[in-house]
Amino acid sequence: MKSLILFLFLLFSQLQFSQAKHKLSAKEALILSAKYKEKASWFTDMPQYNNDSTAFYSAKAIKVLNRNEPTHRNTLLQLQLEMNKSKFYALSNAEKDSILNTQWTDYQELDPKAKENRILQYKYLVFWANIKLQKGDSKASLDLFEKALALIRKNDAPNVKARAILDKGLYYGLYGLEAEKKLSLKYLKESLVFYKKNYKKYPSEYYMINAELQYYYTSKNIDSAYFYLNEVKTILKDFKKPLCHIWYYSSLGSYLIGEKQNYEEGRTNINKTIELIEAYHFEDYYGYCLERLADIDYYTENYDQAVVNYSKAREVYLKNNDHFAAVNALNNIADTYETKGDLANALKFKKQYYTESLASQKELNDRSLRESELKVNVINQEKELIQKSNLQIFFIVALGLCAISLLLFYRNVRLKQRSNLKLAAVNHELEDKNELLDKRNAENELLLKEIHHRVKNNLEVVSSLLALQSAQIDDPNTKDAMAESQNRVNSIGIVHQKLYQGTNLGAIEMKDYFLNLSESILDSFGAEERVELNLAMEKLDLDIDTAVPLGLIINELLTNTIKYAFPKGEKGTVTIKMERKKGNILHLEVADNGVGKSGITHGTGFGGQLVSLLTNQLNGTMREDSQNGTAIIFDFKLKAA
Repeated sequence: MKSLILFLFLLFSQLQFSQAKHKLSAKEALILSAKYKEKASWFTDMPQYNNDSTAFYSAKAIKVLNRNEPTHRNTLLQLQLEMNKSKFYALSNAEKDSILNTQWTDYQELDPKAKENRILQYKYLVFWANIKLQKGDSKASLDLFEKALALIRKNDAPNVKARAILDKGLYYGLYGLEAEKKLSLKYLKESLVFYKKNYKKYPSEYYMINAELQYYYTSKNIDSAYFYLNEVKTILKDFKKPLCHIWYYSSLGSYLIGEKQNYEEGRTNINKTIELIEAYHFEDYYGYCLERLADIDYYTENYDQAVVNYSKAREVYLKNNDHFAAVNALNNIADTYETKGDLANALKFKKQYYTESLASQKELNDRSLRESELKVNVINQEKELIQKSNLQIFFIVALGLCAISLLLFYRNVRLKQRSNLKLAAVNHELEDKNELLDKRNAENELLLKEIHHRVKNNLEVVSSLLALQSAQIDDPNTKDAMAESQNRVNSIGIVHQKLYQGTNLGAIEMKDYFLNLSESILDSFGAEERVELNLAMEKLDLDIDTAVPLGLIINELLTNTIKYAFPKGEKGTVTIKMERKKGNILHLEVADNGVGKSGITHGTGFGGQLVSLLTNQLNGTMREDSQNGTAIIFDFKLKAA
């Protein structure tokens, strides 16, 4: 989290240096920034979705702009807001609030007479108000939201009015209470009139509205819920955002399981959702999918597997700080044990459910005391408070009676099951040991990720030092050598970045790694536009001891290709192929369609020596084909797993 905050700070502190380097006019910089932004947006769609590439090109879109250039200010701050939205998921609400409070000074300096500036300020304040509300500061949140609405109150553009109505619906929906839900429903349906007519231009907004309406009607009118679910289906073909597809298939699976009792198709849709989650790394929906699989196991009387999946879902909810869902998972576990006939475990989890449920109910009631912020009539406020107080008393009394009934029931069961006490004690001991082992494994995994993170940060420091040293050198040969060394360090750093960001600490997905590495090398030589990259390979996981040498080999060959294969700024294509063959052989080809060369040479420079040494290190052979351009072909004998 600290590294993310530092990244946001350094990114904007280096903008003037970036301008001196590129020497673009203000208009040219805006055009180039728009191209980078378009490329970043392309990587947010399936199947090419790649969060690292999106962040890479978003950062480039920002770097070419100058914060001291008046014509750049609005675009620069718009990009900053979009980057906040994409990067903030890793921060706490308190950290988000602190960053937004600091950045607001820049947005206040915009000329308020320009409509585009007022719209940008409005978007920023709405985003900030939502963060404040999630943080629990409802009064400050409402003040920011009212301030945002005041900025666009005189703007009569249909799209601006529709967005304001939609934002009201989404904002009131965050409160989670029935009165605000009805208010949210009113605004969502009102905004839907505009966005349904213009859904091709605003697919994201159309998706959001239908998703919110489907969620609202799920517990009230299942036919209406299914109607809005089908509305989302109509845009799936053209709207390629992974999250939209994940939401649709998980919601459809839940509908088939709960309403149609079609468990086979329900499981198919939930499994498809899990495939999308794992492919595009959207873990927030993972707990929900596990619960739906547990529901299928429960309804098909596979109780042991149901308990396993409910427990896994609870762990995910706790990790994501979704305490209400985690409490509900406890109740599902207890009900499963009760249906199975394991009354001792049923009582155990029911007790835990009631304890945590009371705590959650208290938190919900505390949040409900906000009528003054919403400026509700005083009489209606008092009536609602009385109703909530009576409901809380009734809830506590009901829970007390249930607890007493369960205790009496448990006493009778225990008298009949004394002969099983020793076996139960052994089971509890094993459970404690398993829990301790799981905890230690989690701690070790966290420690290993932190080590990879620190190694990656240290390599970034080395790379920055090389860049600073290179800036002080005039000799072109020495300068090129420093740049090549910097790329070698970066190739190793990307490996450690992939390890701590991924789910498998023991292996690296090579296609994604080669893509990020190659884009970085092309960027360092300014060759993105003239050299096209073609990765002709399937996804392949390799261990770090194999991935690092392969990354250095690719770095040397791609660097050599950019420098010598396409002279005088000619355009060309570099193709990288890699596959695992029979006999545990890893086959790698790096080919270009450049000018080629006459024969194989070995050891003519440091890069060539390095490639030879790394090939020997991996028990490999290397050969060269110069018929159509240049192709370097390797075969490595992998160690048996």
